[in-house]
Amino acid sequence: MSFAFFDLDDTLVDTRTALHAWALDFVAEYGIGDGNDELAAAHVVTRRAREVDTWLEFAEKAREWYGIATPVAELFDEFAESYARKFTLSPTVAAGLTRLRDAGWLLGIVTNGMTRVQHGKIDHVCLRDYVDAVIDSQSAGYRKPDRRIFELAAGKLGVELGPDGWMVGDMLSKDVEGGIAAGLRTIWLPYDVVRGPADPRPEFAAASIDEAIALVERAGGPE
Repeated sequence: MSFAFFDLDDTLVDTRTALHAWALDFVAEYGIGDGNDELAAAHVVTRRAREVDTWLEFAEKAREWYGIATPVAELFDEFAESYARKFTLSPTVAAGLTRLRDAGWLLGIVTNGMTRVQHGKIDHVCLRDYVDAVIDSQSAGYRKPDRRIFELAAGKLGVELGPDGWMVGDMLSKDVEGGIAAGLRTIWLPYDVVRGPADPRPEFAAASIDEAIALVERAGGPE
């Protein structure tokens, strides 16, 4: 049975745009920056959010950085909910996933991140309507590129890891390296990243998620 795993952030959904939109709201709500400085402040918030490991850690540090008195747990809940609302699902991605499933493919999302945050994004854009399984690293207890998260995902789909499966994602060190370790065919979305000689080599590189889905389609579906 042919199957494909997809990364979530900057693969199925545009995380860069969503994060910047959220940061703009954040600086406005908490009075960070002033007038023309708000855009610069939002860029700093975006960079800081990308540098921490989790949104819980960002909530902890935001209290220190910006003098926010809200308790960490409450702030994290606020961030998780407001951030998820900034995500959208491209109609072409929805259509591509639908075509794959209609052709008999089994589809899964394999994502690193906190359960609350990742599932919040997925549910906000209704991605569960287009895939057969979702697995996040917090719930799994393993992070990409660890082969074990792919083993758990395969178990959810009822398939065996191997060349009948694909991993599609934007991170060489997580999606491509992990996919190769799991025996999967791989498609990399490089965006503005240049692959180095020591980096894992994907089977394909695609300029967009739509192109990646088309590559999977052309590979042929279940027999």
